[in-house]
Amino acid sequence: MNLNPIIPQRKELQNILWDHVQPNSTHQIQLELENQEYTYYDESCRRFPIDPDTTPALSLLCQSVKKRLRVNNDVMFCIENDTYVGGACNSSGNNEYPNIVRLTSGAVNTLTNNELTFLIGHELGHVIMQNGVVSFFFHLLYSETVPEYLFHQLHVYRLLSELEADRYGYLACGSLETYVNFHYKLAGGIDRQKQGVSLDTFLVANKRHVQKFMNGGWLGNHHPAKALRVEAIRLFATCKTNRELKVKMQPIIDSIMKCDD
Repeated sequence: MNLNPIIPQRKELQNILWDHVQPNSTHQIQLELENQEYTYYDESCRRFPIDPDTTPALSLLCQSVKKRLRVNNDVMFCIENDTYVGGACNSSGNNEYPNIVRLTSGAVNTLTNNELTFLIGHELGHVIMQNGVVSFFFHLLYSETVPEYLFHQLHVYRLLSELEADRYGYLACGSLETYVNFHYKLAGGIDRQKQGVSLDTFLVANKRHVQKFMNGGWLGNHHPAKALRVEAIRLFATCKTNRELKVKMQPIIDSIMKCDD
């Protein structure tokens, strides 16, 4: 059963932040269009394209995930030459230019196809949410520093957006074990199975780490603490109803809401 991937608090914050930016956005929209053109050509020049001619197997995987998640937006997939295991997304606010999803060469060379499916799904989650566009407008409007009274909301919004993007990644790969394997490689650069650690053993240990973050504190700048991310997806994968998910996710949401900036 696929639960609703939308985190209501994330969506509510997006509406609040967008309403704040919208009255000031006429000039910013023009700047954004110009920047999107620069970003598109910059990425096209510097990154290795993922397409049927140069990377047929990877291109097929990207397009299959895009179809699975029903992403209709135009997306340019490319590879960044970086040993780090990860990816990134530039959401486009301009229909003339595609959204850009980058996978690092470290991810392409290290992850299995299932793990790559999660990563691609996660980055496409950002395309679906278009949360990058909101952040982009904020940094245009406040070129130096976001006001303190808005900074916390923007910080929480980013953290919740990552949790929601993880849900899209999970919907793409359909496996909690794949998600855990991905985080082993992302956080530690190691293979879980080579360590001889069962999924159940890891999840029990992760619950202990989760307790460190349940009273707020520093949870990360752009991404929540990895222990919270794993627990959040465990709940998404195991809860039977949206109501059950909402109740069990609330302590994690509360922790993020009171995080230190």
